[in-house]
Amino acid sequence: MKQMTGRGTMAALTALPFAVALAVELVLFAVLRDRLPDPLATHFAGAVPDGFTGRTAFTFVCAGLTVGTGALFVLAGTRRGTFARWSVVTGYGTVGLVASALVSVLLVNADAGGAAADARMPLWHPVAALLVGVVLGLAGWVVTRRQALPDSLFGRGGAEPGRLDLAEGEVAGWTRTVSSLPLALVGLALAVLGCALAVPAGLPVAVPLALVGLLMLSFSRLTVTVGPRGLGVSSAALPRPRMRVALTDMSEASSRPVSPLGDFGGWGWRVRPGATGIILRSGQALVVKRANGRELAVTVDDSATAAALLNSLIPRDLPPAEAGTRP
Repeated sequence: MKQMTGRGTMAALTALPFAVALAVELVLFAVLRDRLPDPLATHFAGAVPDGFTGRTAFTFVCAGLTVGTGALFVLAGTRRGTFARWSVVTGYGTVGLVASALVSVLLVNADAGGAAADARMPLWHPVAALLVGVVLGLAGWVVTRRQALPDSLFGRGGAEPGRLDLAEGEVAGWTRTVSSLPLALVGLALAVLGCALAVPAGLPVAVPLALVGLLMLSFSRLTVTVGPRGLGVSSAALPRPRMRVALTDMSEASSRPVSPLGDFGGWGWRVRPGATGIILRSGQALVVKRANGRELAVTVDDSATAAALLNSLIPRDLPPAEAGTRP
């Protein structure tokens, strides 16, 4: 079994192309400096320049854009599993595209003969930048495929909940409510803004805003239930949204720590390869492994008790074809 890749290694792998890109940009600027006009043509309408930036300012923009973007992707690349893989792949592709575009700006200005207005951006330059981005993105994919990252929430640190001791024929249930104040405030703000814009902006603008706000409000407080019917997650105020997973569609349950950004790329109803998350906050979550191998994570207090009850209720006598990976 391969040892899991540490965050330091992932940070170094993510930062590498950004460091190389910064070095290439600065070295190329130093080599071409005497041939570059001041200001530089930095924005083009087709092939003709229509925007200009001073040479010194352009250098700082190059460095700031490369370092700043790299820092964001390094932060994302040190997260967990699938999200970390796609962060690295996206980061490699982004630095390839952006760095190639900046290099193109320097090259076409150097060929302008000292007059920025005479610089021309051939079509093949942006096409080449796009191709470089794609190639580097594929390289990032190859790099991450060689790393052992914990894609599954199971196997993450956390106490094993075990099972509850239920007598033959005994029925038990568990319920908790989880809420998100930031989500509620954003939803309320959008709903109020939609109503306020009904007259000045018209219904095509106001109605979608109000509906999105109401949907966020309904999702900001959820009721999570566990019992003989399985796992249920529903809005505490409205009939929808609602999700129910039957006991026969589960193989095991556990309580695991979940990071919204690290594991699912954000908050709310999230879907990623191999897992679905109903994520209103960070911290402990009830994690259910379904019969098809996918995982469902719900952030909620006392998730260990919910997991133990589910493990006690999940059928243990299913035929092999239905039991899948059940113990």
